[in-house]
Amino acid sequence: MAEKKQIYLWYGDNDFEIQEKVNQWRELFEKKYSTLNISVFDLRDSGGRSDLSRDLKNALQVDSLFGSNKLIILKNFLGPNSKLDKDSQELLLNIFDKLSETFFIIFVEIGSPDKRGKIYKTLIAREKNGGAEVKEFVLPRDANLNRWIVNRAKKYGAMLDVSSISFLVSLVGSDLWQIDQELCKLASYKKNSLITNLDIKLLVKGKYNEDIFSLMDAISAKNKVKALKLFQDQLDSGANEFYLLTMLVRQFRILYQIKESSSENNVSPEIIGKETGIHPFVIKKTMPYLRGFTNVQLKNIFQQLLQFEIQMKTKSTNFEALFDLLIAKL
Repeated sequence: MAEKKQIYLWYGDNDFEIQEKVNQWRELFEKKYSTLNISVFDLRDSGGRSDLSRDLKNALQVDSLFGSNKLIILKNFLGPNSKLDKDSQELLLNIFDKLSETFFIIFVEIGSPDKRGKIYKTLIAREKNGGAEVKEFVLPRDANLNRWIVNRAKKYGAMLDVSSISFLVSLVGSDLWQIDQELCKLASYKKNSLITNLDIKLLVKGKYNEDIFSLMDAISAKNKVKALKLFQDQLDSGANEFYLLTMLVRQFRILYQIKESSSENNVSPEIIGKETGIHPFVIKKTMPYLRGFTNVQLKNIFQQLLQFEIQMKTKSTNFEALFDLLIAKL
C-alpha cells in the first residue's frame, strides 16, 4: 500500500525554480492556515548550533494552539559539507515514521545532496512507496531555455520571437533571476505586443562580464591553455554558447575598430571614442590587448567568428569545437 506523500527533497542548480516552488507552498500554507504554522531552518545560516535538535523537536510536535497543520522547511541540511549534528539527524530519521498526517517537510538543497547520507538514502527508499518526493531542478539550456523564456513571457503577457530570445540571452546569459526581471520589465513596457530587439536594447542592461576580459587577455597573449580553460569555465558556470560567441564577436569588433583608429600610440581613448562611438571605459579596458594582434589578424579572427555564427545557426555545430579550432590557429 502506498504511503501518503509528506516529505520532499528539492535540489539542483536551478535555484530560481526551487525558490519559486518553496514560495508557492508557503503562500498556500499562509493563506489556508497561518504564518505561525510554518517553521524554517537554514543550517548554513545557523551553523552547527547546539540547540538545533531541541528546536527541530519542538517544530515537529503537534501544537493545539495553532492547529495541527505544519510546514517545515529545512535548507542546506543534506549537502556534502552540511553541519547537521548526529542528534538532529537521528531525530529526523525517527520522526519520518511518526510524522503527523497533517505535517509536511521540505528539504531544500541548492546543488547536489550527499547521496551517501542516511537521510538521502531514506528519502529515496520512501519515494518508491510514494511517501516522499525527490526532485532535481536542472537549469534549462539551449532549446529548453528558449522554451522557458517563452512560457515565462506568457505569464507576464509578453511575446518574443526566436530573434528577440537569442538577443536577450546574448545580453544576460542563462541567469533565470535576471531573465525573469527583464521579462517583467519588458512586459510592462510592451504589454501583449511582440517585443523586438530594439525594445530589448532600450531596456535591458547586459552583464558586463569581467571573465570575458580575462579570456581576451589569454587570447591576445596567445596563451592557448589558459584561453581554453577560461572558455570551459564559462561553459561550466552556465554561460550560453551564443552568449559567449556574441561577446567575443563584440570584443573583436571593438578591437578592430580601435586598432584602425589608433595608428599613433598617443591617441587618447576620448578621441578614439568620438571616432568610433565606443565608450572610453571600454576602450581603456580593451587597448592593452592590441599589442597581441596585427590589423590583418584581427580582421581574420572577426570574420571567422562571424562565420562560426552562421555555422551554428545553419548546422548542428558545437561552438566549443569551433573555439578550439580558433585557438589552435593563434
